[in-house]
Amino acid sequence: MLSPAVLNGIVATYMMLAFNSVFWGHLTTLFDGVPANILLFACAVWMLTFFTLSLFSLPRVQRPLIALLILLAAAAAWYQDHLGAVIDKLMIQNVVNTTVAESRQLITLPYLRHMTLTGLLPVALLYWPRITYPKARHLLWKMPLTVVASFLLTFGFLFVNLKANVSIIREHHELMGSYQPGATIGAIARYVKMEVRARNTEVAPLGRDAAKGPDLLAAKKPVLLVIFVGETARAQNFGLNGYDRPTTPELAKLDVLNFSDTSSCGTSTAVSVPCMFSPFSQAGYSHQRFMGSENLLDVLSHAGVTPIWVDNNTGDQRIARRTGSRRIDATIDPAACASGECTDKALLATLDKEIGAIQEDTVLVLHMIGSHGPAYYLRYPQGFGPFASDCRTSEFDYCTQAEITNAYDNSIAYTDHILASAISILQEQDRVLPAMVYMSDHGESLGEAGLYLHAAPMFMAPEVQTKVPFLMWLPQRFRQAMRLDDTCLSKLTAQPVSQDNLFHTVLGLMDISTTARQSALDLTSTCRSERPRT
Repeated sequence: MLSPAVLNGIVATYMMLAFNSVFWGHLTTLFDGVPANILLFACAVWMLTFFTLSLFSLPRVQRPLIALLILLAAAAAWYQDHLGAVIDKLMIQNVVNTTVAESRQLITLPYLRHMTLTGLLPVALLYWPRITYPKARHLLWKMPLTVVASFLLTFGFLFVNLKANVSIIREHHELMGSYQPGATIGAIARYVKMEVRARNTEVAPLGRDAAKGPDLLAAKKPVLLVIFVGETARAQNFGLNGYDRPTTPELAKLDVLNFSDTSSCGTSTAVSVPCMFSPFSQAGYSHQRFMGSENLLDVLSHAGVTPIWVDNNTGDQRIARRTGSRRIDATIDPAACASGECTDKALLATLDKEIGAIQEDTVLVLHMIGSHGPAYYLRYPQGFGPFASDCRTSEFDYCTQAEITNAYDNSIAYTDHILASAISILQEQDRVLPAMVYMSDHGESLGEAGLYLHAAPMFMAPEVQTKVPFLMWLPQRFRQAMRLDDTCLSKLTAQPVSQDNLFHTVLGLMDISTTARQSALDLTSTCRSERPRT
């Protein structure tokens, strides 16, 4: 038989030992290996864990909640240890927004083995001993006393070395950000708070004065701007940006404007994609501000331009909640969707179909699956990859670093093929006046500094997660119709730009007049010649 406090002590000790290897690594480094300081801080964190568990020390409540915390901590520890993931509110947002197909790719045999041994087995053992709870009249004072005592002891251990502890907690967020289960509990709480605030925010109008400019009105055919929203393509592996492997051979043969120094708004789809289509800069963006404002698709609609969102990824991220969106139709290209997930080749058939139906000025957004990991090999057809010996699993432990890079580079090469094919489709048709923009949402870590995938907090994110490819294809007929100077546009490609520019540049490309459009962020504003006087 065990008392509730003894059970909490055993579980707190287990959690600190089983799920906090990253935390221990940070702690040892930050305290320069000084045993006394490490021990005092570790005791404070152990007491914090004990305090958290003590909050639920009630009959019929304690064991189910402890079981849930063990499973959450076990899952979080796996991704921290194997991928270098940081569990924060944005990571929770990514988890909530992920698809079933993506979830399956992350649930590998090693992960299931880890969850069984460190999660499910301890949870089963949790129900083995008999727990003796105090009678109700004693529980009313014993439980609060335990909670208060553990809370005070937490601060007591910190107080012994207060100056150093406070400094480290303030300046090194990665320390407590790796502590389990605390980091996960805090992340879930902050995510829920963020969503509640965002959902209760009234949507403010934006660009209600938007109108078509003279160039758009004078166009003899419907204008079609296609925006490919890329996924997980990092600029460093884009051949057009000087990468030492030919990952963009088809685009290299075409007349495209490649902006080689482009920064992202975030390191995850859930942040970067809404930010790209919002009027807010990276510095001023927040989920609540996005939810409380109309966005680019709304402004286009106000101007009489038809916005269409077609998705081959995790959804429109609520960007098209007022204008409508649809997922890729697997029936339009069954071969591209034969594996259960569609490669981006299905977007080409969608593009061809949309062109045949367009009757008015349109902005078509095609949200790609791109290079979404860890199953890079699923992003391109088998047999396509120009880089042999690619990683053919989503479990990186089974692959060499070279194989992981080969698979990722193959996915970039396939994006190159899709974009070049889209340009060919647009170039050959004569129903619309076409143009195309491609911008990835964020980059990717491929093992640098022990990090894999993306979604690192911006304060610590490496450049491979924040530098993205961005290019435009503006054929001569489009440039002439919109009075865009070739030489001027080419000079712009060398300057640093960011996802802040997309909102305003799309309005500029479509010749939309509105107070929501900022000339300083519109890359076309200085390259448009004066309209001839009549």
